[in-house]
Amino acid sequence: MRRSHVPPMSSTSTSPSQPVVITGMHRSGTSLVASYLASLGVGLGDRLLAADARNPHGYFEDADFRELHGEILTDATSEGDGGHRDWGWTENERLDRGRLGRWTERARALAAVRSGRPGLWGWKDPRTSLLLDFWDEILEQRALYVLLYRFPWEVADSMQRVGADVFLDHPEYAYGIWAFYNRHLLDFHRRHPGRSLLVSTDALLRDPARLASLLRDKLGLTVADGSFESLRDRDLFVSFAPDDPLVSLVAAASPRCTRLLAELDGQADLPATGLWSAAPLRRERPADPIDLSVVIPCHDLGELLVEAVASVERTAPDRCELIVVNDGSRQPRTLEVLAALREGGYQVIDQPNSGLAAARNRGIREARGRYVLPLDADNRLAAGYIASAIQVLDAQPEVGVVYGDRLEFGGHNSRRSIPELDLPTFLWANYIDACAAYRREIWEACGGYDAGALVWEDWDLWISAAERGWRFHRLPEVTFEYRVRPNSMLRNAEREGIRETVRAHIYRKHHQLYAENLTAVLLAGHTYLHAVTADALKLAAARDRLQREADAAAADAQAVRAARDRLQSEIDLLAAAVEPERQALRALQQELDDCRWEMEFMKKTSAWRLRGVLVRLKQRLFHG
Repeated sequence: MRRSHVPPMSSTSTSPSQPVVITGMHRSGTSLVASYLASLGVGLGDRLLAADARNPHGYFEDADFRELHGEILTDATSEGDGGHRDWGWTENERLDRGRLGRWTERARALAAVRSGRPGLWGWKDPRTSLLLDFWDEILEQRALYVLLYRFPWEVADSMQRVGADVFLDHPEYAYGIWAFYNRHLLDFHRRHPGRSLLVSTDALLRDPARLASLLRDKLGLTVADGSFESLRDRDLFVSFAPDDPLVSLVAAASPRCTRLLAELDGQADLPATGLWSAAPLRRERPADPIDLSVVIPCHDLGELLVEAVASVERTAPDRCELIVVNDGSRQPRTLEVLAALREGGYQVIDQPNSGLAAARNRGIREARGRYVLPLDADNRLAAGYIASAIQVLDAQPEVGVVYGDRLEFGGHNSRRSIPELDLPTFLWANYIDACAAYRREIWEACGGYDAGALVWEDWDLWISAAERGWRFHRLPEVTFEYRVRPNSMLRNAEREGIRETVRAHIYRKHHQLYAENLTAVLLAGHTYLHAVTADALKLAAARDRLQREADAAAADAQAVRAARDRLQSEIDLLAAAVEPERQALRALQQELDDCRWEMEFMKKTSAWRLRGVLVRLKQRLFHG
């Protein structure tokens, strides 16, 4: 009688070779945990991805596994489905697992090379989240898994800060990818709870000592002492308070994510229970008088609108109102977000698509505040800005506009220091963003935003305010966060070549002011162009240096690829030579297990008991 063979699993570091896999959704702390396990003696590979500005402490990611996974997932997804195929996610979320089999031998060969050393070995790559069953079969159900998940709103924020064009152009991808990856983690953990740790990164960051005990108590790993806290860089992990407005807004706009998060917490070995709280949206319209009205126009930027609204809720004092103007959005995701906001009590005004100037004007006409603060749907207010602006405008009646520095993120990350208003320099080029608080009477006196100014409606309004003698007050602090996107309205205007037309419109409209300051404006323009030329020369020199370095790196990469191909050929030959012995060993192991099982079975039979009686009788006859 035969039974199905289940390979024995060893979970101690004294095993000849014990694989440990670290994975989870991208931007979920997998690099941090991998660095900790590496410090405890887990071999994560010799060819790791280099550290960079996005992850200065290193990714601890084996380049061979990463390249293999990228090729597998690209092969298993369709080119015309949108999304990000290198991560295995497309808009229709189809992953053709029937195509994974063609990669089995290459994966076996890679695992064979890495498993040749005794002790703990493994790898970290978020893409493994979608290939857990594929690898578990290759590793013969012997691997141990550390599965990490992080709050979806934090992952979405981190993906924007990384600055990849695909996510800056499609911010709505973040929550879809998060759910796709974490469904795979949860499903695998439910089927293999004895060999996997499911850990909330947010909970781990608050209680770092728990990881070592979980590795010992749950997975049975004997690990040396190591300091998790010393490896953590708090600046790399933007976190939010449990009751931050963003949490409830995400729950309303993306309910499937918070439902999945609750399921993860319910199954996790270290859950994030108590670290987040989502309440139903119940925004009440504030009573008069209103000090300041925040107006957010939105056209097909629903996913980012959630963050903009959260920044207002997070920072606005009492006696402030928020108005969202839907400027003819048609994107399904944006319409879902707008519906959730409207249902939650937010004031959402709908109008046909009429452009940014018309949308701002519509919102301000409905506003009740003495002061106005426009906020683009893809930007975020900084803490304290609204209160500081109100204080200045209340105390200094000659001040009409209050602005400050901005923190740029996305395509690049830096603080942009905005200078004091110098009229000639300002007439040459605008440097004060639309996100500035100003008196409503300025908007009324100037006739609102000029639709003819297109992408520079704010510049036109500020020039009109300066013409009327209003002072501008600069706050020496970051007042908002500006999202740098490859396809923003300003970038598209540059590509379409309409900025010169708009500049001519502004020059003609404010002809008298430009004529009165012509000499100073020309001098300011000369200074500006000289600085731009100097910067261009520096950039050209840096470009040439980088090109030389890139050429050298390409030559090195070619040599590495050639060496890798030679090594792969040797591995293939070695694997082919070893495979018969491996099959014979597995067959012998199977026979041994079967013999042991049959022996145990026979011991329970009456024939075996009769054999015992006969043996004892024989002993008495010959030795009695």
